Amino acid sequence: MSDLHYRQILLGLLKLFVGFLIAALLFVLFDFMIDLRPRTIHSSYQFSLKNLEPDTPIILQQDNLAILLIKRSESSITKLMQSDERLIDPDSRDSRQPEFAQNRLRSRHPEFFVAYGRGTDFGCLLEAVGDKLKEICGRASYDYAGRALNSDGLNSDGRHSNLQIPDYEFKNDFTLLTIKP
Repeated sequence: MSDLHYRQILLGLLKLFVGFLIAALLFVLFDFMIDLRPRTIHSSYQFSLKNLEPDTPIILQQDNLAILLIKRSESSITKLMQSDERLIDPDSRDSRQPEFAQNRLRSRHPEFFVAYGRGTDFGCLLEAVGDKLKEICGRASYDYAGRALNSDGLNSDGRHSNLQIPDYEFKNDFTLLTIKP
C-alpha cells in the first residue's frame, strides 16, 4: 500500500472521530436545553413516617436527596414563636421557601418542620445538638424552624442563611410525606 492510501485511511478515521465528537457535544448541549431523562426521574419523593418522637430531628434520604423532618412539641412551638436576637433572618425575608412556609414556624403545619437536610454554609448534613441543628462539617447552626443562628467564629464571609424548604405535603394522617419536584 502506498503512503497516499494510508493518508486517506487516517483522514477518514479522523473525520469519523471528529463526527462522533461533534455528535456527542451536540447531545450534551441538547440535553441541557431539553431534559431527555424519563418522566419517572421527575416523580415525587415519598417517605413513610412511623413512630416520630417529638423534638427529635431525623434525616430522610432517597437517592441524592436528604430531607430534615422534625415533629415539634407544643413547648418547642411556643419557644419558636418568641423573638430571638441570635437569628440572622428572623422573618425569613431572604429565604427560599414556598408561599405556605412564609410564617414564623416556616411550615405548612405547626407541629411538623420539613426542610432540605443540608446546611447552607458548607452544604453538609445536619445533626441535632441540644435544641438546635448544626452542620456536621461546619459551625453553621439553625433553630427548629430552620432559621440561621449567629454562630461564634463565623465572619461576614462565612454567613449562612436559613434552611431551604421544599414543596411538600403530608398524606394518610401524617404517615406519608411527599416532596414535590
